[in-house]
Amino acid sequence: MRRLVPRAGAVAALLAAALLLAVAAPAFAQADPDPLRSAKALFFDRKYAEARQAWQAIASGARGPDSEAAPYWIARCSENLGDFERALGEYGSYLDGRPGDRALAEEARTSRVGVAARLYKAGTSSSRVSAPTSDGPPSPSSSTSWTRRRTRT
Repeated sequence: MRRLVPRAGAVAALLAAALLLAVAAPAFAQADPDPLRSAKALFFDRKYAEARQAWQAIASGARGPDSEAAPYWIARCSENLGDFERALGEYGSYLDGRPGDRALAEEARTSRVGVAARLYKAGTSSSRVSAPTSDGPPSPSSSTSWTRRRTRT
């Protein structure tokens, strides 16, 4: 009976293939099959800088409700990172896009007012800290006329 002895070339090729697979496997594992899930997980794990980048990738690469909501989540990340001026602008940009999700739009309006109040209390003299347009409180002229009417009676 003949004994099968592997050839040196075959063993070397097998070892090279195994080594290549071991090196390439982590690269394939790093590709995220669900970027939306990853972005949400990063946000709720309070890794706001990484979450912001993940949401920016979603905003630039996708279409539909996920990409429509991405600017809101980007603004939330900026707010949680303490970058309030940036967050204020991002909430405004999100609302300027007239989002379809009414609940998320209401959250953005509420957050924008909160951020503006924080900036005002901190003494930030930014042009963006003024009262929001039609989504926010009445303009100074309308509140002034209300004050005048009230004092006349």
